[in-house]
Amino acid sequence: MVETAARVCHERSDRREVRSDAGGRSLVCMVVSTAPPSRLEARRRFGHHAEALMEMLLGCFLLGAATLAGLVFVHRPWPNRVDAIGLRLLPADLSSRWAADMAHLGSLTVLIAGAAVLCVMAAMSRNWMRALSCLIAPIAEVLIVQTVDKPLVGRHLEGTSLSYPSGTVTAVAALAAAAFLVVPRFAKPMVAVAGGVVVVAVCAAVVVLHWHYPTDALGGVCVGAGAVFAVDGLLLSIRNRQPVRLPG
Repeated sequence: MVETAARVCHERSDRREVRSDAGGRSLVCMVVSTAPPSRLEARRRFGHHAEALMEMLLGCFLLGAATLAGLVFVHRPWPNRVDAIGLRLLPADLSSRWAADMAHLGSLTVLIAGAAVLCVMAAMSRNWMRALSCLIAPIAEVLIVQTVDKPLVGRHLEGTSLSYPSGTVTAVAALAAAAFLVVPRFAKPMVAVAGGVVVVAVCAAVVVLHWHYPTDALGGVCVGAGAVFAVDGLLLSIRNRQPVRLPG
């Protein structure tokens, strides 16, 4: 009987401990649900704000550099030292097949298709602001280059059509910048290198085809990439300002 009584007391003690643990867990859950954001959440939000700010600063810097160069070319449209070096290294060859193939990457068809694909990729990760920037920024910037920037600068390549900045390079640089933003973090170095190689090749192609001066191509790089970074950073900063809702 003593053993039976001891066993009953032990079982009752276990039940009390289980109830105590359950009550403690419920209390912890109540505290967590009503607690303010943790330091980890604050750091994450700060990191997102910093990323958006860096993108905007980089985009504004590139756009500012292209604008400053355009102001110079308004008053000094003739080739400069950079153009002379580039034209000497890349002599004109209007029948170059590789140059024509690379320049085709900056066509309107490739631009629209590439922007649509990158928009879908960003939407699949539920980053709606980035999806919007990848769709709008490349196409809008190319239209601005063709209808606003080139007429304002008024630079010509030996009597040909308006040349600064290069719309072909603008399209390719914008798509390369958007692809860098869309891919996962582990793939960004590879995409950056691949995109840089393609952009350099297209820059060389438009010079070889005698469409643009080398500085026209460099201006296209700054305008295309700068527009994507600036618009994406702006949209991300708007998204990050939304308040965090805690489960009630």
